[in-house]
Amino acid sequence: MIRKWLAAALIACSFQAFSLQDIADLEASSSHYIRDDLFIFVHTGPGRNYRILGSIEAGTPITVLARDNDAEFTQITDPEGRKGWVESKFVSNTMSQAEQLPIISEKLAESQSSLQTLQSDNAKLRQQLNDARQQVSKLTTTNDEQASQIIRLTAKVESANKDELVMWFTRGGLVAGIGILLGVMLTYLPKRKRRSSEWM
Repeated sequence: MIRKWLAAALIACSFQAFSLQDIADLEASSSHYIRDDLFIFVHTGPGRNYRILGSIEAGTPITVLARDNDAEFTQITDPEGRKGWVESKFVSNTMSQAEQLPIISEKLAESQSSLQTLQSDNAKLRQQLNDARQQVSKLTTTNDEQASQIIRLTAKVESANKDELVMWFTRGGLVAGIGILLGVMLTYLPKRKRRSSEWM
């Protein structure tokens, strides 16, 4: 048991020696955590000379109660309800990786679900676009056919008008020719001589 406590103390000292990060002033709050990748001892007072209550693992959410700036210790309460002091440099207001992981996983799942929804919507829009293009192509073909039919009918109407005009000219010519012929024939018909009256 003593060996475990000594090993834990050596680890805590080594983390203290290699830690160069400055800790900002901590206010009383529950949104604080023990920094990741370590575990530290909880003391009964603001210093290492105070009795050790136990250890607290990295990433554990804690409630900050007070801070001793001279001793650089912070009074906390852990989730088990223990009240003690830990070194301020090991207290962070950043959520631990252990707590961030489920949130990040949930956000990732939401993003993947949103991505799948967007992909499905995109596929539907593409299908609608293809249907619209096919419909436009059909309408274009129908329009071209109707335009071609209109051209053919217009040509027929123009041809019929020309034929009718020629027919009327022909009939007019025939009527005129017959009239002229009748006029000529009438001029050559013998005139009947009038009988002279013998009444006196």
